[in-house]
Amino acid sequence: MYNRQNIMNRAWAIMANRPFHRVIWRNALWQAWGEAKEAVRRASMTEADHIREAMSLLDNKDTWTEADYRKREELVAALAVAQGHEAKEQAYAEKRALISKAKGRFVSVTFTKQDGTQRTMRVQPATLRQHVKGDAASNAARKAIETRTRRHPHLLPVWDTEAQAPRSVNLATVSRIAADGNVHTFS
Repeated sequence: MYNRQNIMNRAWAIMANRPFHRVIWRNALWQAWGEAKEAVRRASMTEADHIREAMSLLDNKDTWTEADYRKREELVAALAVAQGHEAKEQAYAEKRALISKAKGRFVSVTFTKQDGTQRTMRVQPATLRQHVKGDAASNAARKAIETRTRRHPHLLPVWDTEAQAPRSVNLATVSRIAADGNVHTFS
């Protein structure tokens, strides 16, 4: 979680041009650890958390200007958008978990195709790994997969057991998942 070598290097950088004294060294270590912990905290924050933090800083100002009022309105609108994105991501994660939890068993997924028709696909989540290269893939292929995942977080690659081929399911249009004898419906 923490790179201790970087923390020690940062502490020595803080100590630069200062005489070594154990109190100064202790304070430099405290500062370096504080910076490392703050970096980890900020990295784990969501977009909505960053907006809430900016709103909190703005709300705690003693005096506001006209620009502050406009900024507050912009932050409120941005927070609503960010919360909508987080709700979608949470729904995608829930659907992903339901499908991947089945592992080698069959899962029935009902979704709406791009042309508007409903389709039910039988998939086996674990089988897809046997048909892709994974670590043996070239660097270009790995970058392509990362780019696709980043640009299209709503697409889930699956193995279609009827077509015996890899397919993608749009998690945004999934209306029903039947796995492990349980049926989950989504609106």
